[in-house]
Amino acid sequence: MIPNRNISTPLYHQIRDFLRGELQNGSFKPGEKIPSEAELSARYRVSRITVKQAIQSLVQEGLLYRMQGKGTFVARPKVAHSLNRITSFSQQMRDRGMEPSTKVLEVEIVAARGRVREALAIAEGTLVTKVRRLRLADGEIMGVQTAYVPVDICPDLADFLKDNVSLYELLRTRYGLAPARAVENYTAIILDSYDARLLEVPEGSPALFAERMAYLADNRTLEYVVSILRADRYTLSVELQGQPSVAQVRTAGQEGPPRTGTEME
Repeated sequence: MIPNRNISTPLYHQIRDFLRGELQNGSFKPGEKIPSEAELSARYRVSRITVKQAIQSLVQEGLLYRMQGKGTFVARPKVAHSLNRITSFSQQMRDRGMEPSTKVLEVEIVAARGRVREALAIAEGTLVTKVRRLRLADGEIMGVQTAYVPVDICPDLADFLKDNVSLYELLRTRYGLAPARAVENYTAIILDSYDARLLEVPEGSPALFAERMAYLADNRTLEYVVSILRADRYTLSVELQGQPSVAQVRTAGQEGPPRTGTEME
């Protein structure tokens, strides 16, 4: 396919879209090396600079990655993180056929201050268990998470936080607790040198910064979690519901007035 020079869409955008289509239809497999810039330049009859721009755009999307001196390769598909239900990292990975694992970086009891106190809606200085962990899937680092859980809700929690232990599973089996609802906020960030080393990606790589507040049925805050997730391995997925059509609204109105509580019983 040859780009159209008679339209306003930049040539590198068109090349990018051609290549993205090939990646999505399976023409290239994860880990496979794509043709060189010179080969693609000849195929699409454009300059190598144009090809380079197109490839760089796909690298930034996380569809491709470069290896110095070796070329450009197809990235593995991103993990789709659903925002429709509360689930643990371990369960998310298993649902996608991946083997989760966890490496604990630190566990300590600290006094809640600042944002931690605010997110947990507790008094300044209240003791919380802090656990910082690397989250992996199939042995690859996906992100780093720091969780805070009030000590009065889960005493002695620090004693049980080990490598490859699911926090949610521990809360359920040992304390009989499970979040009834949660609020998550996401922000796009650029990794500094410290977090980039932890996640084993280049400094300046894009990432997702997430905050989660999980609540018990009585509205007490069970946990506050800060996550830094690799943008080349994560994508966010949300299921949206449409507005009812006029016909649906009219039909609903013709069903009569709502039944009383006695009738519904």
